[in-house]
Amino acid sequence: MGHPTVRQEGRGWRMAAGWLLFALVLMAGLARAATPQPALLLLDVARPELQVRAGLAWFGAQPPGGIGAATSGRLPFTDFQPHRSIAFGEGKSLWLKLRLQPAPGSTDQWQLEVPVSVVDYVALYQQDAAGRWYARTAGDLVPMREWPRAGRYPFFRLQLRHGAPTDVFVEVRHATPLTVPLRVVTSAVHYERTQFEYLGFGLVMGALGLLVLASLLRALLMRDPAYNWYATYALVAMLALGAYTGIANHVFWGDADAWPDVAPGVLSAIGGSVSMLIVSRLSSLLTRIRRLARMLHALGWLGLVIALLYMVLDRGVALLLLGPYLVAVGGVTLHAAGVTWRRGDPVGMWLLVGAVPLALAVVVAVGRMAGVLERGWIAEYGLVLALTFNLPMLFGALNSRSEERRSVELRRIAAENQDPLTGLMKRGPFTARLRQALARHQRRGEGAAIAVIELANHEWIQKTRGAEAAEEALLRSVIKLRTLVRDVDTTGRLGENRFGLILEGVGMRKPMSGVASRLVASGLMEEPGRPRDVVLHFHVAAVVLHEHSAPADELLQALGALLDDMSPRTQRPVRFIEQGNPPSTIADLDTPEAGSASDMATA
Repeated sequence: MGHPTVRQEGRGWRMAAGWLLFALVLMAGLARAATPQPALLLLDVARPELQVRAGLAWFGAQPPGGIGAATSGRLPFTDFQPHRSIAFGEGKSLWLKLRLQPAPGSTDQWQLEVPVSVVDYVALYQQDAAGRWYARTAGDLVPMREWPRAGRYPFFRLQLRHGAPTDVFVEVRHATPLTVPLRVVTSAVHYERTQFEYLGFGLVMGALGLLVLASLLRALLMRDPAYNWYATYALVAMLALGAYTGIANHVFWGDADAWPDVAPGVLSAIGGSVSMLIVSRLSSLLTRIRRLARMLHALGWLGLVIALLYMVLDRGVALLLLGPYLVAVGGVTLHAAGVTWRRGDPVGMWLLVGAVPLALAVVVAVGRMAGVLERGWIAEYGLVLALTFNLPMLFGALNSRSEERRSVELRRIAAENQDPLTGLMKRGPFTARLRQALARHQRRGEGAAIAVIELANHEWIQKTRGAEAAEEALLRSVIKLRTLVRDVDTTGRLGENRFGLILEGVGMRKPMSGVASRLVASGLMEEPGRPRDVVLHFHVAAVVLHEHSAPADELLQALGALLDDMSPRTQRPVRFIEQGNPPSTIADLDTPEAGSASDMATA
């Protein structure tokens, strides 16, 4: 009787254990089915570049345990939305889970790229041969020496199993909202893209560098401080562009602790500050619209303050200051350029053409930094193209304004150095030119011929015909003289009725003798249509430096003395200082009484 009862109890226990095991297996299967798995991304060489649009994502406060929390199922992953802006902030992170598998027979090496040059921190978690998870990190907050491979933006080499899926985890941290794009590419495609990108950036940076050198050279030669400010602005813009695109981090300051993270914002604020000063100088608003001029100066100083605050404030707060400031700089620049253009200033067109694309690019860049706009080709390279276009336009505006100011300065100098009646050089500048000719003759043996020309009957014309006729005679003399000399030759007025002439590159008397003879003959000839004009008597005293050389003042004094020795009716109106003989030894053999005022009038 007892044995059947024992057998029945044992059978009951076995059935209960079986049901329990079934329940446990069923619950495990349901739990596994409830845990979402990422879609498999098949990597095929037919598509060497794959934008990651499928995967799992989780965003929230940084979980304790890190990768352990991600692999144990404690993070409630959901479908990844690649074009969604993530509201990053202090203490928050984004976890992504991807499942990758190379196509059968594929031997290519694949890499995971996060093409965002301003991202703070990116970590890629993979398993080693023993199944342990290890991380590779990159980003602005990671020194470049600790990156798996240095570059403009984070990228990692993938360790994939052939013939089986491989799970990888990606952790992203950032201080401000950001869109996180991912792509998987072959190593060959990554290398080709990198070479092409650096070639384009190199051309842009080289062109901007030439503008900086050209500006510094013009500042040195023309002594215009505006070119120094332009060179400063162009250099800051180049550095800001390099920081924004990641080139400067890769090449210059990748290991400079926190500076790579703050460099784009700080340099952008400084660039906006310097640009306000340049625009105010170019548009000349200081003397036209004082309210707008004060706004330009205020924005200039505000940029320096924001640059300092950007380094110490929380990144979100700093971006709230920087974004509106850059937009305000772009708007005020457009307004100043428009006002200058409407006032008929040609500089306004240069400013306007360069400011429009830059203002649009700044708005797009600020929107991308704030996470409002998605990443794209325009957001990535728009600022590069806009700066490449804006800086030459600004250089053209600076050249236009500089030429205008230089023209005014040259007119002022000309007014100081030119005779107001004849337009010829005054005695001082002419003597300076003579000293230069003498110095060239002494250093390199360059020839030159110097002459002092006198309108001999000027005093008689003034006494008999009046002051107006005497001035007209001087002007006629200048016209005749200028028609006979070259553009490279120098003419000047040395006295009331005396003129100076320097013939450059002349080593013999013949060229100077020819000019002097034609001048004397033209003065004695009647001009067509002006039969009543009094004839002009010219006397010329000349010297060739190869025959006789002396200091400039002594040479002019000797030529003047030679003219004083000529009689009014001399038959030798063209005379040279003889080689090795002082001019005082040359006497005029004609008698002074040979000429009279009446004779001159009838000549």
